[in-house]
Amino acid sequence: MGNNELVGFFKLLANQRRLEILMLLTEGCMTANEVAKSLKMDISTAFRYLDQMARKGLLRVIHTKEGDRFDLASEHIMHILEEVSVWLKESGKFDGNAVFHYILDAKELPRPDFVLDMRGEMCPIPDLQTKKQLTQMQPGQKLMVVLDYPISRERILNYCKKHGYTVWITEKGAECTLCIQKPVEEGNNERPS
Repeated sequence: MGNNELVGFFKLLANQRRLEILMLLTEGCMTANEVAKSLKMDISTAFRYLDQMARKGLLRVIHTKEGDRFDLASEHIMHILEEVSVWLKESGKFDGNAVFHYILDAKELPRPDFVLDMRGEMCPIPDLQTKKQLTQMQPGQKLMVVLDYPISRERILNYCKKHGYTVWITEKGAECTLCIQKPVEEGNNERPS
């Protein structure tokens, strides 16, 4: 990437509305109508921004029966947004007291109480199913999630950071296994999605 492309990338992020859309899409892929409603803008403006970012390679379009959904084009975009957010916070840390353990051997993962096999599923299915299952679990219980969609992996880990979960992570090729333990302490500020 040359300097011109880098400058163009940061110019694209310099627009507040486009940045708001990107931050919204870190939570899950959405239609132009969903983006418009969430950010209280008209549908044509939302679509114009989404289309522009898709043409520049920041977003990808997922064609579904219900209509086109927009998603981040790469987990690298999510990493950039997360790193900048962390850097801007005075503490330099995410909210919550999350603990992440990276495990090389899947046999060392804790025994889960529940299992979700999300292999082959794309946005927003792994994100939504994981959040739904976590909100239904009791404190201290563990959920194992097996997935192969990298952006969902990042969204789930971001959610866990925000809510103070303990997560064991192991990866083999494109496949990732997360074992997520719901915090034992009261008042984890988790809201159902």
